[in-house]
Amino acid sequence: MPDLLFHDATVITMDRERRVLDRTSVAVRDGCIAEVGPAPELKNKYAAATVIDCRHKALLPGLVDLHGYLGGSLLKSAGQNLNGGERRTMLENLLPDFTDEAWWEADAQLNALERLKMGTTCMFSMMGGNGTRTDDMVFAEICARELTRIGLRTRIGVGPARPPWPRKFTYWRGGVRSERAVSFDEVMDNCDRLLARNRKDSGGIVDHGVALSRIGNRNEHDPVWSPEREQWVRKQAEAVAHLQKKHGATFWTHMYGNAIEYTHDEKLDLLGPDTVLSHCTGISERAIAIMRDTGTHAAHHPRAGRIYTYPGRCPVPELIDAGVTVALGSDAPATHNCDLFLDMKAAVDQQRIHFKDPDLLPPGKVLEMATIDGYKVLGLDKVLGSVEVGKKADLITVNLMQPHLYPLDMLIYRLVYNATGGDVADVTVSGRLVMRDRKLLTIDESQVLENAQAVYSRFVERANLAPFLGNPRRFWGVSKAE
Repeated sequence: MPDLLFHDATVITMDRERRVLDRTSVAVRDGCIAEVGPAPELKNKYAAATVIDCRHKALLPGLVDLHGYLGGSLLKSAGQNLNGGERRTMLENLLPDFTDEAWWEADAQLNALERLKMGTTCMFSMMGGNGTRTDDMVFAEICARELTRIGLRTRIGVGPARPPWPRKFTYWRGGVRSERAVSFDEVMDNCDRLLARNRKDSGGIVDHGVALSRIGNRNEHDPVWSPEREQWVRKQAEAVAHLQKKHGATFWTHMYGNAIEYTHDEKLDLLGPDTVLSHCTGISERAIAIMRDTGTHAAHHPRAGRIYTYPGRCPVPELIDAGVTVALGSDAPATHNCDLFLDMKAAVDQQRIHFKDPDLLPPGKVLEMATIDGYKVLGLDKVLGSVEVGKKADLITVNLMQPHLYPLDMLIYRLVYNATGGDVADVTVSGRLVMRDRKLLTIDESQVLENAQAVYSRFVERANLAPFLGNPRRFWGVSKAE
């Protein structure tokens, strides 16, 4: 007897033939897909414990968010009245100075809640870099616990923040504030221990990868470059590369401009099939060739520039044509929501507007970027990413009975161009039904939201954030705020 039967769906398989099957049912047993077949036959064959009526629903693999952050779900409002650079600096300082265990618990819960309700079943989230908290293992442990409990498949990227070191971190326990300087070696020891607890391939849905905020690049036009900075770049790269190879972990970092050439030419040993480069804006043809030759992957975040206006364009069509695997990431949640359906649309629009070519990035390719290509980057495409017998049942349904999705023809176009995360109805992760009819089954949604508000209110008072929560002086009736 299957644990679950999705009955009478339009199934977007994302299998090798990219079949779309009408009036099809999917049986789930022991966390995996047991059978895919005609709806009447499977309804008669299986007396499932739970039947999900999927008439007027599309069923497809859960979406993959290849780049986000833990620690930022509670910070969507903070500093919106600042310019992009000022806000980035503020966020980098807030997390190490004012967060406590309650903050990371509430953030993980809110993060999982938002992503699952928008159809993301698997994410990579950075915890190293940008001033976040790898100074103490407890913060990553709290996040892993809550994400596991709620049911979001997650890879947490741990690593050092930006130099210089040692860095000051602040602790708030029992209402008492304390500080201590944390060394680079201590942070790397913490990351080593977290990676040693990696639960990949052991039945868990949370494991760890290695992350760096970014690789600096020697550039005569870079005003902050210095011999000391270059020494730190090399030291951090060597330490992270050691951990990556020791634990067989995936490595993430940000790359812009000529940083890929710098990494390659300086033999920093960070590029390869287990490496994901985020953003990749302003990169050259040579950089694309280096990524192709080393098997390095790209994560594209088409909505990220709304706040930070990253220089240049991510050359998505050029990367794909060169044979580089490109997947989608939200770069959320501190700047915007985690709706990958919006990222799919934005990815199409960006490239078509740039090239003035309405045929670039067909919707089928973009859906691949949000599903099977994301799992390929994570090394999970053999067990996830398509609706096929034997694969893990990370599945979502989309309610098609929506005015913006009618009439029901050319379904892939409809999903990529018109659907939103709010159309997702049901979600399973490893066969576990975590959302049904838009209601989370693994956690009390109201309790999560109320707790998030309470934790955030205490944080605002502690960090004196009130001045950064109002509208700027020029807000209404002008073309540019200030």
